[in-house]
Amino acid sequence: MPSGPDFGPSSASDKTNGLAIAAFVTGLLGCFGILGIILGAISLSQIGRNGGKGRGFAIAGIVLSSFWLVAGIVFGVIAASSDSSGDGATPSPTRTKPKEVDAQKMKVGDCINDNTAAPNPSATEPVEVDSVKIVACTSPHDGEVTAVFRLSAATLPPEAELRQRASTGCKLRTAARLRRDPAASSLANSYYYPTDESWKSGDRSVTCVAVAANEGTKLTRPLQR
Repeated sequence: MPSGPDFGPSSASDKTNGLAIAAFVTGLLGCFGILGIILGAISLSQIGRNGGKGRGFAIAGIVLSSFWLVAGIVFGVIAASSDSSGDGATPSPTRTKPKEVDAQKMKVGDCINDNTAAPNPSATEPVEVDSVKIVACTSPHDGEVTAVFRLSAATLPPEAELRQRASTGCKLRTAARLRRDPAASSLANSYYYPTDESWKSGDRSVTCVAVAANEGTKLTRPLQR
């Protein structure tokens, strides 16, 4: 007597293990860490114990997840190495193009050109300066910023007293450094100090600048540290 088709339950060996597929998909995505490795290991264990298909999926998931894990570790080491190398005292690159900045924003080590000739140590009358040009210290420049300090006065001192405080403060803070420079005899101290208007806006800074002692002469190198 002929038999009809068998619609009974299929054998477990005909089914693809669900965890094997999950391991493969997880490995492809690469954003679940070791999850793909874990799923792959479990699926291989189940296939070995109960039979079924999907061994290739499980192994591929483990390999792919391992690849992403190793790649992540390597990338992290490279990034950490790059960050640590940037923590050292690396000198800032020498400026090659003049950069105009607010006179109140000069920093120690800046080499400047000032078209108003305000750094002239022999000037008898003050000159208001709004901005200066920051230039390379290896190119001709009017002066190099050697110190910046704040005045402690509660109110704006008279002009003569203000200039005296600026001059005295700069000499105290920079005299030793200027003496160390090989060209000490040809250097002089100059300074910038608050104006009436800048004082009202909170400016209390005096900026000390080393300049050439002879009027009209420019510096051509950075000062010796």
